[in-house]
Amino acid sequence: MLSDERRQEMADWICREGKADIAELAAHFRVSGETVRRDLAQIADGMRIRKVHGGAIAVRQSVRDESYAERRTHNMLLKQKIGAYAVRFLEDNDVIAIDSGTNAESFAQAIYRIRNLKIITGSIPVALILARKIAAGDFTGSVILLSGTVNPETQTVSGVLTLSQMQSLRVDKAFLAVTAVDESGMMTWQEQEAMLTGAFLQRADRSYLLAESEKFGRQSFFRVAGFRELSDIVTDSRSPIPEEIRAAVLAAGAVLHVVPVPAEGAEEGGDVCR
Repeated sequence: MLSDERRQEMADWICREGKADIAELAAHFRVSGETVRRDLAQIADGMRIRKVHGGAIAVRQSVRDESYAERRTHNMLLKQKIGAYAVRFLEDNDVIAIDSGTNAESFAQAIYRIRNLKIITGSIPVALILARKIAAGDFTGSVILLSGTVNPETQTVSGVLTLSQMQSLRVDKAFLAVTAVDESGMMTWQEQEAMLTGAFLQRADRSYLLAESEKFGRQSFFRVAGFRELSDIVTDSRSPIPEEIRAAVLAAGAVLHVVPVPAEGAEEGGDVCR
């Protein structure tokens, strides 16, 4: 293997796994530890990859939410697949909470043939989707839209009034959406909306995270919770889930569901360090 090819593969490895040590890189590429050190010195740029004692790590920059209009069109197929899979957790007579966000909207769109479902949400788009589906006879039940301060862009409610309402409610299941997931748990960019996500977690008997695979191995501004508060995570197969996150999910007792999706449009490994 040429030096440039080896260095590119090393960079891809570190970006994908989040870290690598000199010994495992030397064994994998069948070169000396000194060669690995020289390669790491070449590829470490301080922005994507940083050299550390004994190896290198990927630099995880905070992910900020794109505009809501952009998020609606991004990964549409993946969100539809995740939503369609997650509805299998619903049962007749359930009381559920649905978070805000485009994954939550896709989940709401996928609800069919459930009877007497009571749904609580702080998302105006989710509430409208559900109201239309009830009117069309897709399922039976009712929708409770929480009150509070409205975010004009995302059309969600949040704040003290919203949280106080949740304190008097109890739900069987909560379906959640976040901005980023790393080995410490779930994160989001909007602090106020994150607090409502946390309230859903606290008031639910079982909680389900719905997130595309590209969100794993990233970080954002506000940490919502760790994995111990979750019962299940539903994602897609397009991007590999870092092993340290898989281990953290397993240790927390949550179940990871990976929905198979077509590989078309998948990003190359070298571009996933953010």
